[in-house]
Amino acid sequence: MSRILIAGASGFIGQNLLKRLEQDHDLSIVALSRQKTNVAHERLEWRQADLFSLKDITIAMEGCDQVVYLVHSMLPSASLVQGKFYDLDLILADNFARAAKHHNVKHIVYLGGLLPEDKSNLSWHLRSRFEVEKILQSAAPVVTILRSGMVLGANGSSFVIMKRLVERLPVMIFPRWTQTFAQTIDLQDLISVLRECLINPKVQGQVWDVGGKEVVTYSDLMKMTAKIFHKPLFSIRVTLFTPNISRYWVSLVTGAPKALVYPLIQSLKNSMLVRPERRFPMPELMATPIHDSIERIVNVEAKEVHAFQFHPAKNKTKTARSVQRLPLPPGKDALWVVNEYFKWLPRFFSFIIKTNIEGDFCYFYFIHPRIVLLILEKSIDISKPDRQLLYVRGGLLSGKQLRARLEFREVMDKQFIIAGIHDFRPALPWTIYRYTQAIVHLLVMKSFGAHLKRLSHLTKRSSKKEELLT
Repeated sequence: MSRILIAGASGFIGQNLLKRLEQDHDLSIVALSRQKTNVAHERLEWRQADLFSLKDITIAMEGCDQVVYLVHSMLPSASLVQGKFYDLDLILADNFARAAKHHNVKHIVYLGGLLPEDKSNLSWHLRSRFEVEKILQSAAPVVTILRSGMVLGANGSSFVIMKRLVERLPVMIFPRWTQTFAQTIDLQDLISVLRECLINPKVQGQVWDVGGKEVVTYSDLMKMTAKIFHKPLFSIRVTLFTPNISRYWVSLVTGAPKALVYPLIQSLKNSMLVRPERRFPMPELMATPIHDSIERIVNVEAKEVHAFQFHPAKNKTKTARSVQRLPLPPGKDALWVVNEYFKWLPRFFSFIIKTNIEGDFCYFYFIHPRIVLLILEKSIDISKPDRQLLYVRGGLLSGKQLRARLEFREVMDKQFIIAGIHDFRPALPWTIYRYTQAIVHLLVMKSFGAHLKRLSHLTKRSSKKEELLT
C-alpha cells in the first residue's frame, strides 16, 4: 500500500484532495497540519508539524513513499513576519527537499503556477513557484510538476477576491491587467489530475500544464460571475491603473491582505495559458466549463464562500519570524557565514555590542560581559556545513523560549544564504519590541547582506585577476 504525505492538507486544495483519496482503499494518507486534528478515518493519519522546522517535517515524513506539496506562504506565519513571501517559500521547499532525501521518498507531486515561455521577466509570485520547482526536482528520483492557473472553487483565494469585487462594487473598473488572458481549471478537475499523478506511473516525472479548454480574460471572468450571481455589472475600462495602485483598492474592497493581493496582481502582467505541447495528456479530466464551475459554487458551495476568512486565527502567544536572502560569496558555505557574522557584528556596532564565544555558546553583551543581551547555542548534532542552526537560550532581550532559533542555510545551488529567526519571543513588551529590537535586527541583517555582497565582488574580482595572470 502506497503511503502518501500531503503537505498543505488543511488548505483549500488539500482538504478536497483528502476527500477524493478517501475513495482509494489501496492508499494510506498522512496529512500535515500545524494544529492538532482528529483522525478522519482508518487510512488517514494527521501529523502535527511546523513547516518551518526541518526537524518536524523530517519526523512527519517517516514511512511515506510519495509526497504532495501544496504549500505557499503568502499569509502571515507569525505575529510579526519580516521577509518576502518568496524567501519564506524557499525555506519551506528546502525543508521538504532535505526531508525527502533523508527518507528516500520515491515520488513528489508539486502544484505550481502556469508560466509563460519567456521566464526572464516573471513576477515574484511566479518566480517563487519556479524556484520551488527547481528545489523539489532534485529531491526525489521522480518529480511531477503541475502548473495551474486560477482554480475555480469555493475557498480559492483568487476566486473569492473576484467574487467580492463583483458583489461589492456598484461600478467595476477594469484596469489593463484585467485584459490579460488566462485558462482556469475547475477545483474537482484539478483534484482528479492530482489523483491521477499519484496512481498512474505513465504521467509521473513530467512538467504538465493543467487548465480547461476556454481562454478568457479576467474581465470576462468577472462579467460571467456577475451574471451567474444575478448582479448587474456596470464597468469602465481604464489604462491608468497600475498594479501598485490596484492592490490598494482590491484589498480595501475584498478584505484580502495587500501581501496576498499584490503578488497575484503582479503576476497578471503575463498571460497564463496552457502550452499545447505540455498539456496534461488526459483532457477529459479537465472538461468542466467555466460557467458550470461558477454555477456549482453559487448553488452548492455558497456558504463556504460566504464564511471564507483571509486572515488566519491569531495565536495568543506573540512570536516573530525574520527571514532574509543574502548573497553567498563563491567558495563559501553556511559554516563560514556564521563565523563571519560573529566577527562582523561587533564591528558593525563598534564598542556598544560585543560577542564572546565559549565552546558551543555565543554571548552578545552590551559594553560589559555581565550585561548579556542574547545567548545562542550551536546545535552540533543538527548543524552541517550547508546549514547552521543555533538555539536562543536566554539573555535580557529574550523572553521564555520554546523553539526560538537562528539558522543560516545554503539554497539554490549555493547562490544564496537564507538567514532566518523563527518562533522568537521577545522580553520587551510587544509594541516596544516591534518598533525597536525588531527594526534593529532587520537593519543588522540587511547590512550584513551588503557586507557579504562586497566580499562576493572582491572574491570574483580576485578570481578574474588570477585567470588573467595564468
